[in-house]
Amino acid sequence: MKRAAKKKRDVLQRQTVRKKKKGKRPALRFRMIWSVCKGCFKGAGALLALALISFSFLSVYHYLITSPYLKLEHVKIGGVEKELKRQLLEMANIDSGASLLDLNLGALKNRLEVHPWIRSVELERQFPHTLVIRVQKQEPRAILLSEGMYYLNRYGEPFKKVGPAEDGDFPLVTGLGEKGNWVKNRLEKVARVMEELRQERTPWSLADLAEIHIEDQNHFTLYFEHMDAGIRVSGKGIRKEIRELRRVVAHLARSGKIGKVRAIDFGYADGAVVSFRKG
Repeated sequence: MKRAAKKKRDVLQRQTVRKKKKGKRPALRFRMIWSVCKGCFKGAGALLALALISFSFLSVYHYLITSPYLKLEHVKIGGVEKELKRQLLEMANIDSGASLLDLNLGALKNRLEVHPWIRSVELERQFPHTLVIRVQKQEPRAILLSEGMYYLNRYGEPFKKVGPAEDGDFPLVTGLGEKGNWVKNRLEKVARVMEELRQERTPWSLADLAEIHIEDQNHFTLYFEHMDAGIRVSGKGIRKEIRELRRVVAHLARSGKIGKVRAIDFGYADGAVVSFRKG
């Protein structure tokens, strides 16, 4: 009897424990659901805060671009003459009363730099009402003969075809030949030769130069207005070669042979070689 009563109590205790364990599961589920909901509430709150901040920024930006206090009233253009200023204003095509803040400076820069006489443009907003346009104008140093006539700037860049009524009083650059990857390199060397000559005194200065003929990658023949002979130079030490040229020409003039000279070649390591016309 005692054993039966004890066994009955054990069974009842196990059933009570199971009931207690089963009673914990709904509470656990509730905590999990509440944790997920709380995370969702936090995420929704963050998104709402971000939306409010974005809306505030958009509202402020809209107010600024429509505000009369940032209205464009003045456009200042520097670095060019009156006629070119007029052309640039037309190309800018800025609406009257436009917002200075809302101007797309990148697109405006691209539009203005299309002009063949403009090398580069810098734009600056000067609040509250002024746009400043600083222009670097192209300056021709020579005329390149290559499938037409093109102005060449100080950097050796062809930038515009020479028009019928435009100034053609510049040295000619000839001998470029067929176009290829080496064209830019040769024209840059031509530009360096011209820059060196620009610093020379007359009669061997850039102002006295009639033509630069490209012989090859490293050699050029110069033709000056006052002399029929071609002067072949390397382009590496042009200032030194011009000094030597002055000495050689002075000697030829003293000897009475200057009028018979056909070419003076500085392409030799041991000095200049002078060739004469026959007869």
